[in-house]
Formats: sequence, structure tokens, C-alpha cells
Amino acid sequence: MRVLFLCCLLSYTCLSCRKIIDIGEPSDKMAPEEVYSSDSGAIAVMAGIYSIINSSGLSTGGKGISVFCGLYCDELGLMEGNSEFQRCYENTLTADDSPFWAPLYNCIQQCNMLLKGLEGSKALTPAVKQQLTGEAKFIRAFCYFYLVNFFGDVPLLTTTDLNTNTTAGRSSVEKVYNQIEDDLKKAVSLLREEYLGGDVQTIVPERLRPNKWAAVALLARVHLYMKNWVAAEQEATDVITRNGLYAIPALPEAFGQYSREFIWALENTNATGVNEDAALLVLQQGPDREEQPLYVNKRLLKAFERGDQRLTTWIGEDTTSGNTYYYPHKYRLAEGGKSPTPYLAVLRLAEVFLIRAEAKVYINDFSGARSDLDKLRRRAGIGYTVAMNRTALLKAIEQERRVELFTEWGHRWLDLKRYDSAREVMYATATEKGIAWMDYKQLFPIPHGDIMLNPKLKQNEGY
Repeated sequence: MRVLFLCCLLSYTCLSCRKIIDIGEPSDKMAPEEVYSSDSGAIAVMAGIYSIINSSGLSTGGKGISVFCGLYCDELGLMEGNSEFQRCYENTLTADDSPFWAPLYNCIQQCNMLLKGLEGSKALTPAVKQQLTGEAKFIRAFCYFYLVNFFGDVPLLTTTDLNTNTTAGRSSVEKVYNQIEDDLKKAVSLLREEYLGGDVQTIVPERLRPNKWAAVALLARVHLYMKNWVAAEQEATDVITRNGLYAIPALPEAFGQYSREFIWALENTNATGVNEDAALLVLQQGPDREEQPLYVNKRLLKAFERGDQRLTTWIGEDTTSGNTYYYPHKYRLAEGGKSPTPYLAVLRLAEVFLIRAEAKVYINDFSGARSDLDKLRRRAGIGYTVAMNRTALLKAIEQERRVELFTEWGHRWLDLKRYDSAREVMYATATEKGIAWMDYKQLFPIPHGDIMLNPKLKQNEGY
């Protein structure tokens, strides 16, 4: 039986992932037994999955998670007259334009197909088979993490059976998290400690394939969200103590091409080698309403303490026609925006320090929590935290996450929900935007087409 999924999968492969795959792809008309009869065939399928992750609409560009969530909450502002981002900015999503559901499930289904193909193959090099299995489980867990946080209860699909998948109801958040946890624990046991290149064997400096420690870092985040403080603290420590591999560099170097702060990154995604998030957010010649419509929300600007060097290093300033605009400046473009920019960070060490700090508060290690906070504060030039008790430390950690992780992978939006601050902050933000906020909007709508095709799939309240 021929596999149609490769037609879609491998068409993505030619668009990006230049360092992830540098060998020939198999024909899109190959049967499963042919695809998995060689290392190169299986590697090409995995490269297609990375291309989905890299695609605009999930990780990069205006419809990517970082920009979308920044606009949805209180990180980014929108120039008047731009319609492309209006629904997101005004929190008026509908079931006809719901983000992320389709690309995340597309990626999950490709992972399921890859896992089935790997399991049934006896022709692959054992080390390659093991690494690809670990990567597929890592990516599936990564996708489910965002699905469960954006939509709540979601269908839990771990099979390739079409009938099962198209008639699946919504699984509880707890059940989905248990699957995420299981996938990541298996990924930890399967993935190499080193970073590998396109042949899944050569050790390389680029951190574009998840390794064992990327899986441990994501597992630490998941356990933090699950309130498993002991596990989150231990896993964060396991990553932090890889001294020869990871470090906290100076602010200007944090997002450099070969930053030791990166735990996992994505490759530049277009033909000119320009990181799409950078191209969208960084202004070269003043803001443009259609092409560069975003700027930093004043609420974020006010969140930085006096003397915080992240404000001057990671936020740029542009004055046009007498108006001053501030914009995220973590990623840089050369003159004209044609020179390659650094890779897009997905997991970095600063987040892991913040995970450990929060976990330590809940296991009553207040001095350890302060030490982790101060690691990032000293880099930012603002010295030691004055927080001493649990309440003050948790507030300090929430604040530190806000100014350290802004416009990165929806951290601020997810934190508002996790800290139960969404209602207060979003009502205030909506008032400033001149719009109305309703609490049901903490979950995004499920696409109308999916609900029509599956009677067991119920819409989120309010949509």
C-alpha cells in the first residue's frame, strides 16, 4: 500500500531544515517498507516533521506562537490599520480562524506515522532508529504541551488508525499531561547527549535536533505545570549542571548563532536565511503598518526595573516622524535584513533556572530559589532579589519570567493562566485596547471544520 502522507511531508522538506537534512529524500511514491529500508529514508521523514515545526503558522512569522501570544495578551501592540493581526490583538477569535490546532495535529500525526514505521523496520542502523524514535516522541510531547494549554481537553491521538483518530473525543488535561510525561521520559532514555547533524550520527555545534538534555528541560517545564515540584527541581538541576555544554552568557550573546544558552533551536526558515520572527519584529527603517505592524506594549516597558540592561539590549527604539516606537530586539538583522540572523531559540537555559527557582520555592528552599533568580538578575545588571518569603519569591519569579522570556513561545500568556492572573491582567489590558474581555477566551476555539467532521468533538464554551 502506497503512503500518501509522504507527498505532504516531503514537500515541506525542501522548504527548510538545511542542516537537519543534507542527504537525498526518498520518492513521495515509495511504500512504507521502502521508506524505512534505509537510514536516509527515515531521516527524510523526520526532516519533514521539523519543517512543519519550522513553518509559518506554528513557530515563526505573524501567526507563530511567539508573536500571536504576544499580541493576544499584554506584550505587543499593533499599529492602526493592520487587519492581518486584528482578531488576535482584539481577542476576537472564531472557530473559523482558530490558530495552531491544525499544524500541531498535523505534526503529531506525522510523528505517529514515523514511530510506526520505525518500529516495523529491521533495516535501520540501531543508533539512527533509536535517535529518531526519541526525536519523534519529543516532538509529539512538545506539540501536545501547546495543544493542552491553548485548548484544554483535546483528543489524544497516538495511533495511525484513521477511524480511531477521526472519531476521538476530548481527553482530560490530566490524561494528556500523562502522555506528554511518558513520551518525554522515553525520549530522555533514547536521545543522545550530543547534538547531531543531518545524518543523525555526526556531532555538530548547531543545536537544531533535540538531545537528551532538551528532553529533560522540557520535562522539567511539564512537571512545573503539573506541580510536581520535586521532579521539576531535579530535572532542571540535571540540565543546569551540564557545565561543559550550557552556560548563561552576557546579554548581547544570549541569542547568538552558537549561544551556549540554547538547549534547542530552530533553523532559519526562508531562502535568504532570515529568521522570520526577527524579520517581523525588528525594525530597520521605522515601523510600517502593513509589513512591520508590531511594537512593545507599554505595560511590558514599565515592567523592567530601573537599570535592567535587558531593556536596552533586548528592546530597540526607533523614532519616525516624531513618534518613538519600541520593539523586541532579541534577534538582529543586518543592513537591509538580508544577512542571516541567529537561530530561533525554543528552549534556553534561562528558562531552566526560572523553573528550578519556582520549584525550589515550593519545596521550601528559599535561599536556592533566590540564588537561581539572582543568576539572571546579575546578568541583567540589577543585583540581588529582596524577596524573602514564599509569596514575595513567587511574585518575583513571575516578574522575572515576564522580563526574561518576553515574546518567546507564549510564556507570558501561559504564565498569566498558570498563576491565575489572566482575569485581572486581561481585563486591564482590554480596557486599554478599548475592547471587552471575557474569561472564556482563556481557551482558544476549536476549528469549526473539525467539529463538523467529528460529532464527539465538542466546542470550547463561548464560541
